[in-house]
Amino acid sequence: MKLSVIIPVYKAESTIRRCLDSLLNQPHSDVEIIVINDGSPDSSGTICKEYAEKYSEIRYVEKENGGVSTARNMGLDIARGEYVVFVDSDDWVYDNYFSTIVKSLEEHDDWDLFQYSQNYTDGKTEKPRIQTDFKSEDHGEIFTQIINHMCHKHINKPIDKVYKRSIIEENHIRFHPDLCVGEDRTFNIVFSLNVKKWCIVSDLIYWVSLENGESLSRQKRDNLDDQIRIAEEYLFDIIEKSNATENEKDMLVRAIHFDNMRAVYTKAKYLHRNDVGFFKRLKELDTYCKQVNKQKFKYPPGKFCTLISLPVKLRLTPLLDAMAWVLTR
Repeated sequence: MKLSVIIPVYKAESTIRRCLDSLLNQPHSDVEIIVINDGSPDSSGTICKEYAEKYSEIRYVEKENGGVSTARNMGLDIARGEYVVFVDSDDWVYDNYFSTIVKSLEEHDDWDLFQYSQNYTDGKTEKPRIQTDFKSEDHGEIFTQIINHMCHKHINKPIDKVYKRSIIEENHIRFHPDLCVGEDRTFNIVFSLNVKKWCIVSDLIYWVSLENGESLSRQKRDNLDDQIRIAEEYLFDIIEKSNATENEKDMLVRAIHFDNMRAVYTKAKYLHRNDVGFFKRLKELDTYCKQVNKQKFKYPPGKFCTLISLPVKLRLTPLLDAMAWVLTR
């Protein structure tokens, strides 16, 4: 088995057919599609069973609801492919999905990580996010790329990546079951620390749907601070135990600090999405900025990190609020 596709499913009755059809209606071989029903209360399970009975490459599994991390972990536990990809049930893939991945695997035999471009859509507009072509077996170049991706949030999602499964198993890498925020980012950072051969391809192969306003990524998260703390403690422990040099560990910690600072922007977006009043938004944002500045975080060097962190350092809450308004339109 060359490739395992893992799809966690929860309340996806309106989108799961589109997702599965996009995978099945194109040439593919040596592929298994693992569909994990995470205790979905709607008809998602019935639809998935229907597909599993019709297509032999689909493996359907049911479990009690435990969140996307536990669903993906169950998929990893039973996967048989040499490589693993993750697809979200709200999303779908381009017609060149499998052919592009197969071409990459053939051209870069036994490489550890492949990454591609995605197209974001809300049903009306499209916004492609094109990755810059990159390939390297050099440790220094790969580490620099990891830091760059952490700072620009390119490392966050698993849906644009193809992972070598032996690295996942040999290093006991799984999605943190206690995280519902940043679980993807945490998984990818830990995996990246074990990458020796990394290839990034600019080809668009994946559609990310923003149509579902009730999706997890767009919900209010009252426990965001706790989630950030859990992820931070977990990552710091992994980094400290890793084979990275002291300088590399320092850069990784700085990148995590920078990401934690950017949570202020995330909180600003949540305030807009939940229709919090203008003056209350500014007051809460000012409180968030004070909390972050008390930590005295150290950030990676460079103009981008300096520019993004400046409004938080100076507590420019009207600017933060205005930026959040644009990002939530």
